[in-house]
Amino acid sequence: MQPIRETQVLIVGGGIGGLTLAALCKRLNISCLVLERSKKVTPAGAGISLAPNALRVLDQLGLYQDIVRQGQSLDKIHIHRNDTKWRSLDWGRVTAPFGYPVYSIERHHFHHLLYRAADGENTVLLDHSVADLVDDAAERHVKVKLENGAQINAEVVVGADGIRSVTRRILARQAGLDGKNTIRFTGRVHMSGYTAPMENLGPKDLGVGNWLFYDDCTLTTWPCIDNRQWFIGVKQVERQGQEEMGRSVWANTTPAMVNEAYGTKFHPFAETGQFKDIVDRSERVIASNVFEEVDFPTMSKGRVALLGDAAHSMTSFFGQGACQAIEDATDLANSLQQHFSVSRKGEKGLQSIPLHGDTSGLVQVLSDYSTRRSQRAKAVAAFSRDYAKVHTGKLPYGLGPLVRKIIYAYMPEWGWTWGLRWLYGHQPTLLNVPAAVLEKAVYA
Repeated sequence: MQPIRETQVLIVGGGIGGLTLAALCKRLNISCLVLERSKKVTPAGAGISLAPNALRVLDQLGLYQDIVRQGQSLDKIHIHRNDTKWRSLDWGRVTAPFGYPVYSIERHHFHHLLYRAADGENTVLLDHSVADLVDDAAERHVKVKLENGAQINAEVVVGADGIRSVTRRILARQAGLDGKNTIRFTGRVHMSGYTAPMENLGPKDLGVGNWLFYDDCTLTTWPCIDNRQWFIGVKQVERQGQEEMGRSVWANTTPAMVNEAYGTKFHPFAETGQFKDIVDRSERVIASNVFEEVDFPTMSKGRVALLGDAAHSMTSFFGQGACQAIEDATDLANSLQQHFSVSRKGEKGLQSIPLHGDTSGLVQVLSDYSTRRSQRAKAVAAFSRDYAKVHTGKLPYGLGPLVRKIIYAYMPEWGWTWGLRWLYGHQPTLLNVPAAVLEKAVYA
């Protein structure tokens, strides 16, 4: 029989949200482990967008300068309708009041940055899949049983295991529900990629993104370091088989598949004017079906909490999926600190004093977290859903193209700033953490 490990916080899922929470727990001296079912650290995706509402806590953790060095700020956006340019939007001016720009960074690099901040292999257990969990209020620990027969006991379990969350399905099954995730295929497919540096681009093109609205699809390119391009094409799918509708990431996506859908489209950064020039510089390409939440569950039940896509999957329009997972992790870390720790000065800085046995108090702390974050997540998911309709020109009564042109071609930059205050202006951080603790978090 394998020995039973114990920890204060057990995080299921080693994605952006799970690793952010682990890094925050490390800063707070709260013991934690992360269970990741993959056999190696292989984040899915091409690039990632980090907005001001997520960057402040990453700055607090000492990760911002690395993001600045390895990422690229979004300074300007060129907006086209087919091959006609509508305008150039000064995005740096839009985001200036929020203290941080929007950064694009290679997902693999950012994921490894968080992995290191979470103390890497000392915290993250690879090739560990959850089979079941038992939360008995009469017991001190939640018991998590793994598929390999091992068991880990934790005072709190956090499901950060993505859109098809095993943690969430287990909780649903135990509640007498059917144990399925309540996500819906939107009918849209995203094709994305991350390119090598575009040799035909120069200094004037650094920090410039492109939004292109075609008759049958949309295309976005985000600027990345050294004039690399992270592109995302969005197309409505007329019909898919049941198997295709149930999958997220497509298997064996190739540049040829992307070119078949978008290769002949106009792009201002393409050397010949055709988007194929950019796709052919891709270092990786990915295709995925787009899902969204249709029935938001509570984000906690007993001593089990959910964060990120496990609780509130949303469309990737406006790039808030990872940012909301980071917001969740920050709020939850503060809640866990409230329960687990009291601050005291000492030679080793902040000390963690576990409050064992206070099960009811912990349940209430997690319930409060659920209430706060559910309201925010629902609002952002609704915004993302409505923004997708405007961006793709799919509004009732045929108004989509007109509304889209009014917003994208004519709305002044101050209007964008005003409209994003509620989103970018909300910047959660760790609370009541001595500076000496945060200084340890700086990674060169």
